[in-house]
Amino acid sequence: MLGYFKRETYKDVELVRMSNGDYCLVRPLGLVPGGKGMRHQENLLRLTPSGIASKLWAVLRHRFSAALVAEATRELARQPIAARRSDHSGGAQ
Repeated sequence: MLGYFKRETYKDVELVRMSNGDYCLVRPLGLVPGGKGMRHQENLLRLTPSGIASKLWAVLRHRFSAALVAEATRELARQPIAARRSDHSGGAQ
């Protein structure tokens, strides 16, 4: 799995052990300004059952909402555009 992330998604992903004992996939973002050697990192995936489940849920929710938007767009594209009726007679008939 780490190889997939390194090849396909991010080139600099690291597997690290956090201070609470959990393992995570993180992406280093560089040094903290004025942090005396401390580094920023983006947590991509917590390798715990709850972390994997929450990431899976977020991905499925995103795909479902994207599918709904695509379906609504297709439905709007199928409907004909109503042409405005222009009445140039200038008043009542």
